[in-house]
Amino acid sequence: AAHERILYEQFMARRSDPAEGGRARQHLLEPLTLHVGSEVAGLVAQHLAELNALGFEVESFGGESFLVRAVPAVLAGQDPLRNLEEIALALTDRRNLVDEAIEARLVKMVCKRAAIKAGQLLSDIEMQELVRQLEACASPRTCPHGRPTMLQLSANELEKAFGRI
Repeated sequence: AAHERILYEQFMARRSDPAEGGRARQHLLEPLTLHVGSEVAGLVAQHLAELNALGFEVESFGGESFLVRAVPAVLAGQDPLRNLEEIALALTDRRNLVDEAIEARLVKMVCKRAAIKAGQLLSDIEMQELVRQLEACASPRTCPHGRPTMLQLSANELEKAFGRI
């Protein structure tokens, strides 16, 4: 949740920075072809502008296929087609939302996909950097979906947890 918050705030800061243009993306060495069903293809085609604003570079490739030329930089190193398929399927559940709400949810989804996962091992330096970056966030107490990123424990709760009471 903490890493989601960090990525979300970095993503939103880049979007509002005219020098960045909100499109920090990783270009693929070779374009990949995404094949989807007709309903999903219609939604992807309808939301190409939002996907482009997120950092994807997607274009229609005829029928129910799309060429993927770039992905958001925060998703570099992950499976581009799988990420885009999940986002496309999420669009089917959000057809009735206004564009602004769809774009906000897509940003949150991209950050969730890119964030450190539970159980993922981190070095001491990586953990310290994560805490440092979280402390620098404007809203460090929750992830973009509202889950807490930190807990406050009283001395009594700590003593109880360690069998001192």
